[in-house]
Amino acid sequence: MSVSDYLLYTGLFVAILATQLGTRRPDAKRLLLPVAIVAGVGFKYLRDIPSVSTARLIEAAGLTVGLLFGLASIALITVRRDPTDSRLVTVAGWPYAALWTLAMVLRLGFAYGSTHWFTHALATFSIRHHVPAATYGTAFVLMVLAMITVRTVGVLVRARAQRATVNLGSLRIARRLAR
Repeated sequence: MSVSDYLLYTGLFVAILATQLGTRRPDAKRLLLPVAIVAGVGFKYLRDIPSVSTARLIEAAGLTVGLLFGLASIALITVRRDPTDSRLVTVAGWPYAALWTLAMVLRLGFAYGSTHWFTHALATFSIRHHVPAATYGTAFVLMVLAMITVRTVGVLVRARAQRATVNLGSLRIARRLAR
């Protein structure tokens, strides 16, 4: 990864986390924007999914880790209904931020380590098991996409259980899904 890649991913992480920490009254756009951002960034990685079985296992591992981090993040965010207007309220504190930071540090640590600390071992493994280099990026994109999607769906499911309303604004597709 280049320095600009590190800056891009760190900037996206900070922006997304900054919109989720504290007490928030998210609307549909705020809930769906992180999913759209990661999907947009991931578009370049998800075009050519390798057909090699080991590569698929690595990508499945990324997806699984993302699902687990997403479920953990749901446990660390409070979802409630504002009694005055029945709108959705989310509360996320430092444990939530620590979990997301851990996931980011693990991804960036692997990326940095793959080019500085364990380059030879990773290259040897990749050659031996016919794993294309793009597989690792794809696995991380799937991880982040799964984390954010699980968190978003979890918030919406918990909001519905609390009978909290989410302002759907001009999002026609969100209004259709809410029916």
